Amino acid sequence: MAQNSLESIPGYLKESLNPNHAKQAESHLRSIESQPHFAINLIHTVASTNLDPGVRLAGALFLKNLVKRKWVNEDGEYLLFNDDVQYIKSEILNTMIKLPNNLQIQLGETISIIAESDFPHNWPNLIDDLVAKLSPDDFVLNKGILLVAHSIFKKWRPLFRSDELFLEIKMVLDKFAEPFMALLAKTDELITEAVSQNNSAKLTIYLDCFLLLVQIYYDLNCQDIPEFFEDNLTAGMTILHKYLGFSSSLVGDASDDTDVDSLIKVKTAIIELLLLHVTRYAEEFDPMIPNFITSVWELINTYVTQQPKFDLLAVNALAFLTSITKIVKYQSYFNNEQAINEIIEKIILPNIAFREVDEENFEDEPISFVRSDLEGSDFDSRRKSSTDFLRELKDVNTELLTNSVMTYVNRFLSHDDWRNRDIAIYLFTSLAAKGSVTNIGVTSTNMLVDVVKFFTDNIASYLTGDATPILKVDAIKYIMTFRNQLTKDQLLTTIPLLNDHLKNPNVVVYTYAAITIDKLFTMTSFSDSKHMPVFNKQDIEPYVNDLLTNLFQLILSNSAPEKLSENEFLVKTIMRVLNTAEDAVEESFKVTIMEQLLKILGIIAKNPANPRFTHYIYESLGLLIKFGTDKDGAKIKQYTSLILPSLLEILSQDIQEFVPYTFQILAFLLENYPKTSPIPEEYKTLVKPLLSPAVWEFRGNVPGITRLLVAIMSHDSSAFASTSQELVPLLGVFQKLIASRANDTHGFDLLMGIFLYFPFDLISVHLNQIAILLLTRLKTSRTEKYIKRLVVFLMSLCCVPLNDTLNAKSQSRINSSFVINFIESVQQGVFQQITTSFILPTTEEFANLQDKKIAALGLSQLIVSEQFTQGSCKALLQPAVEQLCKNLSLLSGISKGTNVVENTISSGPNAASVPINEVDLESAAYGSNFSKIVSIQLKTFDPVPHIQNEDFKQIRFVAVASVKRLGESGVLSDLSDSAKAVVNAS
Repeated sequence: MAQNSLESIPGYLKESLNPNHAKQAESHLRSIESQPHFAINLIHTVASTNLDPGVRLAGALFLKNLVKRKWVNEDGEYLLFNDDVQYIKSEILNTMIKLPNNLQIQLGETISIIAESDFPHNWPNLIDDLVAKLSPDDFVLNKGILLVAHSIFKKWRPLFRSDELFLEIKMVLDKFAEPFMALLAKTDELITEAVSQNNSAKLTIYLDCFLLLVQIYYDLNCQDIPEFFEDNLTAGMTILHKYLGFSSSLVGDASDDTDVDSLIKVKTAIIELLLLHVTRYAEEFDPMIPNFITSVWELINTYVTQQPKFDLLAVNALAFLTSITKIVKYQSYFNNEQAINEIIEKIILPNIAFREVDEENFEDEPISFVRSDLEGSDFDSRRKSSTDFLRELKDVNTELLTNSVMTYVNRFLSHDDWRNRDIAIYLFTSLAAKGSVTNIGVTSTNMLVDVVKFFTDNIASYLTGDATPILKVDAIKYIMTFRNQLTKDQLLTTIPLLNDHLKNPNVVVYTYAAITIDKLFTMTSFSDSKHMPVFNKQDIEPYVNDLLTNLFQLILSNSAPEKLSENEFLVKTIMRVLNTAEDAVEESFKVTIMEQLLKILGIIAKNPANPRFTHYIYESLGLLIKFGTDKDGAKIKQYTSLILPSLLEILSQDIQEFVPYTFQILAFLLENYPKTSPIPEEYKTLVKPLLSPAVWEFRGNVPGITRLLVAIMSHDSSAFASTSQELVPLLGVFQKLIASRANDTHGFDLLMGIFLYFPFDLISVHLNQIAILLLTRLKTSRTEKYIKRLVVFLMSLCCVPLNDTLNAKSQSRINSSFVINFIESVQQGVFQQITTSFILPTTEEFANLQDKKIAALGLSQLIVSEQFTQGSCKALLQPAVEQLCKNLSLLSGISKGTNVVENTISSGPNAASVPINEVDLESAAYGSNFSKIVSIQLKTFDPVPHIQNEDFKQIRFVAVASVKRLGESGVLSDLSDSAKAVVNAS
C-alpha cells in the first residue's frame, strides 16, 4: 500500500474494520487527512458502488468525524482546503440521495454538521437545492431530501428565541413551506392508493416519507406557529388526524413485540406534534382539541397494547392527555368519579403494571432498567408518564382522586403476591407526591395521605425481612423519594440498612441502595437560608469504611472493562461518601482507596466506555488528595509518589478520554506540593512534550495543560528555560492561545504565570512582541470576552504591589508603571487610547465581584503611578479618578451574597468554591470538550486574595486612600460632587 497516498484511503478504511488494526488504520488516515483533495477522495469512496459496503460505511463515518473535527475552527475559519470545502458543499447532497439508507443517514448528519456553521450565510442555496430535487413520484429520492431537511431544521428545537433564529426560519419557510404542504397532501393520497392496491413496498416508503414530513412539521413550528401554518392549520391537522386511527395489515408484524414499524413511528410523531400545539398554540388549535382528545383516548385504549414496541407511543399519548388536564376548559372531562375510575382502570393500571418484559429487563439489563426507572431521568417510561398524568389529575380534584386511588391501593395491598403489592406501592407513591419528583426528592406531599405511616405499615418490613428483589427496590425507592419527609434521625437509621443491601446479589437492588445513599448525602436543609448539608462527616464516620469497602467490591467484581464501568451509580456514590466524609477517612484506608481507584483506571483504560464512570473516578481521586493535604506536605508527597506512575502511564498510552482529567490531577498535586521541596523530576520531563503542538490540537486538553504549565512554572520556572531563547516554545503556546476566541482566556492565564514566575531578564526581551500580540488581537478580532479579560489582566498586574507574596515572586518589578510601559512599548500614546476606549468603560461593566474588586484596586494603583501624576498619562488622571469613584459607588449598591459562586465545598487551599453537588453530568459524553474535575477546580487567579471579594468596605478604603493621596499632593483637580461623595463616605 502506498504510504501517505490518497489512493490508499479505501485500503486504510478496510483495515479499520479489523479490531486488531483499527487504531493503526485510523492513525494512517489522520496522517493524510490534511492533504489537498483528501475529503474529495473520501466522498468518492463513499459513493463508489465497486467497494465493499463496510468500507463505504467506514468512509461515511470518517467523513462525518472529519467534518466534525476540522470543518471550521472556533473563529469560523475553514480548516480544510477551499477546493475540498466547495466540492463537498456542491456534491454531498447529490451523492447522498443516491446512497442506501445506512449511508444516507451518515451523510445526512454530515450535512447537518456543515449546516450548523455554514447555513444560511455561507450556504444560501441549500434550501433551493433541496426543494428543486423534490419529486412528485420518486419517493426514494424524496426520503433522502426530507432526511437532510429534518437533520438541518431539528437543530431549532432546543434553541432560545432570537432575531437571527427567526430570520433563518423565515427564510426557510418562504422557500420550503408551500412545497412541504403540497408534498404532505400528495403523500397522503399515495398512501391511500398503496393500501387500495395492497402494495406493501410502496406503502412502506410512503409512510417513511410521511414520518419525516410530520417531524419537519414539528421543526417548522417548534419556535412559533408561522402564519402559513396557521392559515393551513385545518388542512394540515385533518390529514394528521386521519393517521391516529389508520391501520393496515400491510405494515408491521402484530406478533412481533419489539419491532417499531413506520406506522407506530408516524402515530408517535403526530402526538408529539399535537403536544406542541396544545402547550404552545392552544388558542389557535382549540377548535380541533376535542376530536384529538377522543382519538388519542381511543388509540391508547384499543391500539396501544403492552408490547414494548408501543412504549414511546404510549408515553406520548399520556403526555398529551396530561397537557389537556392543565387546560381549565377541558378539566370537566376528568372531574367526575366515573371518568376517574375509567382512567385508572383503562389507562393508569395497564401502564404501571410490571410487565414480563420489565421483569426480563430487571434481570437481564439491570443498569438499563434503573436508568429508565429513575424519576427525573431522561428515559421516559410508561410508569413515569402514567404518574405524571395521575399527578395532574390530582390538581383537578384532589379529594376525589385520592379517595378513588386509595380504593385501588387497598385492593392491591390485600393480595400477597409481589405484582399486586408493587402496583399498590407505585400507585400510592404517585398519589402522595405533590408535583413531580425531582433530583432533590419530593418537596411537598398530598395532605390527605400519611407517607410515614404507609411506609411503616406496608413497606419497612421489606428492608429487613425476606422479600422479592422488586419489593426490596420499592422499599429503597420509597426512602429515596420521600427522604425530605423523614427526620434526620429516621434517615440515619436507614444508612446501615442500605449498606446491607449493597451486599445483595441482585444488581438493581444494590444499585438503588447506592443511588439512595448518594441522594441522602446530597440533601440540604430547607429550614435555613444557607441550605447546609443534612449529613456531615461526624454523622457518617461510623459507616464510611463499610460503605466504601462494599462499593469497591461491587465495582471490582467485574474484570471486563466495559462491564466494570457500566454502573456509574456505584462510583458516584463513592465520590459522594468521600465528599461527605472529608478528612474522616483513616489515612491507611485512604491509601488503599487510591490504589483501588488507580487499579480501576488501569482496567477501564483498555476500553473507555462510560464517560460518567470515568469522571466520578477522577472526582474521587481529587477528593482524596484534597482532604489529605497537610501543612508540612508529607501526605501530598506520599500521594504524588503513589499516583504519578499511573497517571504518566495513561499519558504515555495517549488514552485521550482520560488525558484532560490526568492533567488536572497532575496540576493539583503540584499546586499542593511543598514549595520548599524540589519539583519531582517527572514533572520536568513533561515540559517538552507539553509544549509540542500536537497535544494542543485536542480542545479538551487545553485547560488542563495550561493549569499544569502554570503549576510547574510556579514551583520551578527553570524547568522551562534558563535563557530567553529557551522561553520561545512557551511563548509560542501563548501566541496560539491568545489568537483563539475559544482559548484566549487560557492564554491570559499562561501569560500571568510567565510574568509572575520567570526572572525578568528572561522575559524582558519578549515584552514588546507580547504586547504587539495582545494589541493586534484587540484591533483585528476583539470580542467582549477578550476586552474584559485583557482589562482584568492589566488591572491584576497593577494590583501585584498590594500582595506581598506576589510582589516578592515578581521581584518587585510588576506594578502600574510596568503595565503602562509594557503597552507603550508598541507605540507611544497607545496606552492612553486603550484606557479611554476600553479600560475605563469596561471596569464599570463587570458582573463578577472579583473582577469588580480587581478593577477598583487596579485603577487605584494606576492613578498614583508616575505617568498619571506627572507623565504621559496625566490627561487621563481626572477621568480615571472619576471612573474609579463611580465604580466604588456602584459597588456600594451591591448586596452581600450576590456572588453565588462563593459557596464552598471545602477548605482545600487550591480548590475552587463550587458545590460538589453540581457534579451530576447528566449529559456527559466523551468528546472534544473539556470536563472539569469540580472537586479540585482551581479558583480564578486573584492578585489580592487577602481582600475578600465581598468586603466592600476594605476595597473602598484601599482605593479611596489613593484618591486622597492625590488630593493631598495637589495634582488632582476639583472632583465632581458624586466623586466627592464617595471619597467622603469612605
